[in-house]
Amino acid sequence: MNMPENDKYQRYQSRADEKRRAQHFQVRLDKQLAEQLQHYAQQRHQGVINAALQTIILKFFNGKNA
Repeated sequence: MNMPENDKYQRYQSRADEKRRAQHFQVRLDKQLAEQLQHYAQQRHQGVINAALQTIILKFFNGKNA
């Protein structure tokens, strides 16, 4: 019996999500910090918050000044 394409895709995605789970982080920011992050993302990353966070974290761990 063949699996529908949608089911195959969902199983593939589920396995991929399991592999990435250890690299997934969630944080809660206070209002002021969230607004600052949004502003930084708008100014430097066309509003893409994940890209902005990645830049901030890389600069922090690599010891580079912003």
